[in-house]
Amino acid sequence: MTPDPGIPIMTTRRTFPTLALAASVFVLTGLTPGLTGCVAQNELDQFRDQYRLSQEQILDLQAQLEDRERQIAILRDAKNPNSDLQAQLADALADKASLEAALAKARDQLARAGTTPIPVELADELEALANANPDLMSYDKETGAIRFRSDVTFGSGKAELRESAVPLVNQLSTVLVSPAASDYEVRVVGHTDNVPIRNAFVKQQFGDNWGLSVARARSVMIAFRSAGVPEARMSIAGYGEFRPVEPNGPRGSEANRRVEVFLTPQPESPSAPPSASSTAPATTGTALSPTSTVVPLDDSPSTESPEAFK
Repeated sequence: MTPDPGIPIMTTRRTFPTLALAASVFVLTGLTPGLTGCVAQNELDQFRDQYRLSQEQILDLQAQLEDRERQIAILRDAKNPNSDLQAQLADALADKASLEAALAKARDQLARAGTTPIPVELADELEALANANPDLMSYDKETGAIRFRSDVTFGSGKAELRESAVPLVNQLSTVLVSPAASDYEVRVVGHTDNVPIRNAFVKQQFGDNWGLSVARARSVMIAFRSAGVPEARMSIAGYGEFRPVEPNGPRGSEANRRVEVFLTPQPESPSAPPSASSTAPATTGTALSPTSTVVPLDDSPSTESPEAFK
């Protein structure tokens, strides 16, 4: 039987070593300058694993497709086709169409391997989720950043998630606990615009925009935790008004009021439990160059001033 001309099985098998070599060169020349330490090595190893698995998936799909084509040829050559044979032929043709679609997807993922900061499969899931919820969330495939719009996920001057945003956060949590994301840490980062807090009650709660940004990041983290994302994989930070993505106007900027989620490769081995000094809130940094504000994951009420989180 002659294979489908669109599926060059032997050619694909022969070109894999060349593709793998090209991928290795891309990683070493395109990614190495920004990679340091064990996390960098993890990124390289994960890319190689992803590439190898994609190759294996393509070979498996090609083998299944060959089997279906042989089955279809036999059924079509049957001298006395009956209703059962016709049903089997219909099923085999449907299977062939599904396999061809899966093969095309696998080849596309192989071609794009290394072009995204996270595995292609995971990037596709996040992009699809963002496309289905454009009013609440966006996804930057170049940086891998997931971005929630604060104006629709939080009330003005508040850090509690709106009920309308909870379903999307839960959907994102499902992606974050999937096998494709299991090797990545989840870093939640809050941002605000430069309009100062003037409401006395809000000021008492958060102190300033920096405190509000941390509180909002923490609310998203707590929602992730409630949806099953492990605490050990999460951290939070707040930059207040100091990391704008566009210039602020007289009323600030909606784009700057946001919460971002980043996926970063986990260290090769679990780190030791942090000491009391390492979990203390950061106190260094200036308005021009603020440090990340990382707080413990305990969500019990605190009597400390929000400024203690800076």
